[in-house]
Amino acid sequence: MNVASATPEEGGYIVAMELATGAIRIAATRQPAKYVNAWRHNVRRYGLPDIVRVLVSRPYLRYEAVKRGLAGLLADYKDADSEAFQVEVDVFTAKAREMFSAAAR
Repeated sequence: MNVASATPEEGGYIVAMELATGAIRIAATRQPAKYVNAWRHNVRRYGLPDIVRVLVSRPYLRYEAVKRGLAGLLADYKDADSEAFQVEVDVFTAKAREMFSAAAR
């Protein structure tokens, strides 16, 4: 994954990982490449679901708040047994665009 780490002035990224189970897990991080590599390490170590696809936003100064807002928009799709969301990628993308548009204002 070739995404540079964000500086404190830039904020951080929202990372969405589509897992082999079909679920999408979202995270807020300044270092998306390290986050994805750590997840892949945990897949091998603990048998977590592997990553099928990764989507990364542009940097947002208040990236943690943007992630919480996106999680709120996806609340109807929350998987009760994990931190992931059972949502199709196209539905996720539409919700993410809605949140990112609001965050850019």
